[in-house]
Amino acid sequence: MPSASAISISRGLAAVITLSLLLNVAHLHPSSSMAQTRPAFLSEDADWLWPTNASRYMSSSFGETRASHFHAAMDIGTWGHEGYAVFASRDGIVQRIGVSPFGYGNVIYLRHDDGTISLYAHLKDFHPRIRSVVDSLRLQNYAFDFDRNMEEFDIRFQRGQQIGWTGSTGVGPPHLHFELRTPEGRPFNPKLAGVWIEDAIPPQFSGLVVEPLSSNSTINGSGLTHRSRPARHGGSYQFGTLEVSGEVGLAVNVSDRANASNNVHAVYELQMFVDDELYFHSRADSFSYSEARQMFIDRVFPILRNERRGYQRLYVRKANSLPFYRDTGHSGRLDLPPGEYAVRIVASDFYGNRSQAHLRLHVTPPDEAGIATTFRFPRGYADWRIQDYDGQNLDEKVSFPDDPPATLIWHKNWVRPGPATAAAAGRPDIAIRPLGSFGDEMRIYSSESVGLPLDIADRFELLKGGHAWVLHRIRPEHPVTVYHDGMRISVHFPLNAFFEPMSIGLAGSYPEFTLFPDIEPFRRPATVRILLDDEHRKRNGAGIYRINPNNGRLSHVSSQTDKAGSQLTGTIASAGQYTIAFDTLAPEISQPKIGRWSHVNRYYATVQVDDDLSGVDYRSAIFHVNGQRGIAEYDPEKKLLRFHHPDFQPQRVNEITVSLSDRAGNKVQQSFTGVRYN
Repeated sequence: MPSASAISISRGLAAVITLSLLLNVAHLHPSSSMAQTRPAFLSEDADWLWPTNASRYMSSSFGETRASHFHAAMDIGTWGHEGYAVFASRDGIVQRIGVSPFGYGNVIYLRHDDGTISLYAHLKDFHPRIRSVVDSLRLQNYAFDFDRNMEEFDIRFQRGQQIGWTGSTGVGPPHLHFELRTPEGRPFNPKLAGVWIEDAIPPQFSGLVVEPLSSNSTINGSGLTHRSRPARHGGSYQFGTLEVSGEVGLAVNVSDRANASNNVHAVYELQMFVDDELYFHSRADSFSYSEARQMFIDRVFPILRNERRGYQRLYVRKANSLPFYRDTGHSGRLDLPPGEYAVRIVASDFYGNRSQAHLRLHVTPPDEAGIATTFRFPRGYADWRIQDYDGQNLDEKVSFPDDPPATLIWHKNWVRPGPATAAAAGRPDIAIRPLGSFGDEMRIYSSESVGLPLDIADRFELLKGGHAWVLHRIRPEHPVTVYHDGMRISVHFPLNAFFEPMSIGLAGSYPEFTLFPDIEPFRRPATVRILLDDEHRKRNGAGIYRINPNNGRLSHVSSQTDKAGSQLTGTIASAGQYTIAFDTLAPEISQPKIGRWSHVNRYYATVQVDDDLSGVDYRSAIFHVNGQRGIAEYDPEKKLLRFHHPDFQPQRVNEITVSLSDRAGNKVQQSFTGVRYN
């Protein structure tokens, strides 16, 4: 247990806490502010305090999109600064503490008497009562990362007592991530617990997407996904009239704001009516962490990936088990008989402010067409078998140009040629031939207006002109390994690799390969194995890298070679283009400094660290100051290594020694003498 001296608080600190508490008490929520019913697990007298004196400004809302999941909390702005007080929202025991350079950064979990949990993340520092225990545990092995249940230490705080300071650890600029969880550990909207903000501003619509959902769907005569911006008339938004055929799904880009806020937030509730009949209803109250990645199928994935715009679908995909959706008797998918239909979309925030968008659908009988999103042939296609249109192999090998003009339009269940690849002289433009027993006897052809099904076989060839390559049907319920280039390259898809069945191709010329099309999110990562040739076995620092399609930059994929140096194995989380690269340069260490924390009487030392290819392996860092080893804490945003030890007292002139490796295993050790502290 920590000593009395370790947990004492200075009079100045106590004064700050008292003043901050008074400021927060003045902002308790009024009982009339709640527009929704409180969850059953919360008693009526459960009163949650605003958790910081930094601001009353909500910078991000519950349910917003993030890189790979839904946002599970309310973010509170700290004006770009660190060091504001953070308070316990209710009486509670410290259940868990986490320390990491990523994710939540420094985070406190408080468990309350009713089993609910409040979480305070991205902290600059913990209260001394927490800090002393955490340091004593981390100093046992000098590890930076820390994640442990802390209830055995019986550290308790009362509502309004300070538990830490706001910061920017983990991800993003300075702010406080304030998260509430049910007794079962599911995050829920803090506004449901009465943690309120002033908001009299209705949501705003900025875009509509209409997605074809079958191979014969068209929008305004095209098989392409349709996008449009609204015209605003008074308090409503108008998207005009669209002519559609076949099954389609709608999605909207809609956002919300609060009073005196420049940030845009996720909308709380969406409803879609067709001729005044409710077809879709969603409300972001709570979800499970096991469902968080379903954000990718709740939103339109290609737009989210390419533009970071969160178009929310007004229909429910089959694999979508999120609890947001109310039973309307419809899935939201629109497969309407020919005729005219009025569609009304209502967006509401938590406090009942509403906006409406309108469009009309002129539905006609479907023709033969198909689509979803456009995909260009990836670079690096080589060793394709040249065939004529009767399927005869000509036994010639070619490489496709780096930037081929051909375009295909892909869906997870079908593919069709794009407008620039129409059939020449009446010959079919693309064809599919299932592989396996008697596969040569079944061929399906396509012209510009005909889509080809991708769910006809587990393995099949997609033929374009004289070229052919193999696609594999990946089903969530079966693990599958896909091989390429004489089994030199393989990709293993585990169980539940995708949310729904998906057809995937593997192409390229060693050492590059392309997994295509990149139109559907991975649910679980896939494993890549590459057999290295003799030339590459002799080189150090091999790794797998993803090639950014926009600028060609390389980003390191978690990968390593086996002991024999003959095989490179890595984990990937998306389709796209990959290659092997070699990092032979160790990280750079520079700019040693010694400083003092302003919020507590504690000192630290820092060095700047950088690695231009594989990146810093922060877990390998060993940091000494004046011969004393401390915990090496890594800040990836600032590219800093920070020396932390509770007993550190700098001298006037100091010596700093740091050893560090990158993720390719290149190691450096550097010492700095004469580092002054003034």
